Amino acid sequence: MRTAVIRILGAFLIVSVLQACVTVEESRFTRKASPEKAVENYTQLGLGYLQKGRPDWARDRLQKALEIAPNDAKANDAMGLVWQTEGELDLAEESFRKALKEDPEFTLARHHLGRLYARTKQYDEARSLLTDVANDRYYNNRVGAYNDLALNFYRMGNSQGAIEAYSQSLRLAPYNVDALVNISTLLFEAQRYDESLKYFDRFDRLVERDQTEHTAHSLWLGVKLLTIHQQTSRGVAMAAQLKQRFPDSEEYRMYQESLNGVSS
Repeated sequence: MRTAVIRILGAFLIVSVLQACVTVEESRFTRKASPEKAVENYTQLGLGYLQKGRPDWARDRLQKALEIAPNDAKANDAMGLVWQTEGELDLAEESFRKALKEDPEFTLARHHLGRLYARTKQYDEARSLLTDVANDRYYNNRVGAYNDLALNFYRMGNSQGAIEAYSQSLRLAPYNVDALVNISTLLFEAQRYDESLKYFDRFDRLVERDQTEHTAHSLWLGVKLLTIHQQTSRGVAMAAQLKQRFPDSEEYRMYQESLNGVSS
């Protein structure tokens, strides 16, 4: 009982200290720091709240930043993310564009706007922006930009463009999970089975190392690839996983239909 009480008091003290820190930080930034520093820290607080799933608190902090500096690029970009989270896509676009108007070299805001255009099916606009982002050699999320560009190409019906974009992503990050599964899938659909298996094997090694997990999609892809390459025992093992872990999935249904087709 004593231990439990101590734990509760300890947790209460930690929360109280954290709340006090936020209060002190905000007070210090607004009263004593320069306006530029206040804007920077309100923006960081807003992004922190957004990451914690509190867009309402994030919006409040970002509005304070924008009251001080209405045209600040980073604050407007962050506000765009808040609007996007809340489903206000027109306001999100307005904020991202405002950020880019203030700072045309702001690659992160360009990435966010490109993703937004892809989401709203403005694929040509998205392609242009995402290509610029992916070609920025100093941008720290080029892998994500290439993956977004690949998905945008796929939605445009350009599978080869998607394959090339995923290849660029894997050149930068050879074990990126999304890129590995997606390029393997696209190559399989293009009947380029040897290339598809190469990327699938790389993904499967990550699974063996407990660095990721198979999905119903990846298991069904594996079953098909391994059947084509006559790796029977390995294919059977993946089929067993598909049945055990995803018995209600569309992929398992397709697997069962493939068996019926063979038996008939």
